Amino acid sequence: MRKIIFITILTFAYSFNLRKAKQNYDSYVMAVQWPNGYCSANNCGKKADHIYKNTMTIHGLWPSLKNGKYLDTCTSGVTIEEDDTKLFADLKQYWPSFSKPNTAFWEHEYNKHGYCMVEEYEWDGYEEYFEFVLELFLSNYKDLIIKAFPNHSNGAFVVSYEEMKEKIRKIIPNATFKMNCNKKYIYEFYFYLEKDFNPSINSVFTNSCNSGILVFN
Repeated sequence: MRKIIFITILTFAYSFNLRKAKQNYDSYVMAVQWPNGYCSANNCGKKADHIYKNTMTIHGLWPSLKNGKYLDTCTSGVTIEEDDTKLFADLKQYWPSFSKPNTAFWEHEYNKHGYCMVEEYEWDGYEEYFEFVLELFLSNYKDLIIKAFPNHSNGAFVVSYEEMKEKIRKIIPNATFKMNCNKKYIYEFYFYLEKDFNPSINSVFTNSCNSGILVFN
């Protein structure tokens, strides 16, 4: 098992093994979805029928580069078999897929992104990657939109990128992020992080929905 040390990101502590980097990346992207907006622009079917309303879900944690480029696929080729452990119960709740089977989604995220981190930190396998991302998400991002907009209701309203940035930075100081939109609905946020998982201040990115008033559902 990995040796354990503690670092602090904002007011939260996370445990993982910091070892000499084996991958050529200098930052991370924490991608979180807002199912309200995603399902307003896409047909999610019964899966999203109020189960994920008013909470964020995970897209992934991706080793990245501050110049805006992403790493090539890590390519581990691991097959994930779901079981009845707490890990998979948490994955189904906080890391669901809205377009493909959950296991296919988790395999994609691990084989493309997570394996790089497992190699770097010398973790035992995909379980530790998923556990780490879940801990990071639950401590920082799960209730982010509800905290930013406590009077949010199920009705649609409009918000600018600057207003969103101001709201989120009151919760996560110095947060650096982009928003993704589809049909004017905000559906996803990419949070840019340093290698110590604090907000990055030098990342290059372009919002897909920063041109005026946006529909927030």
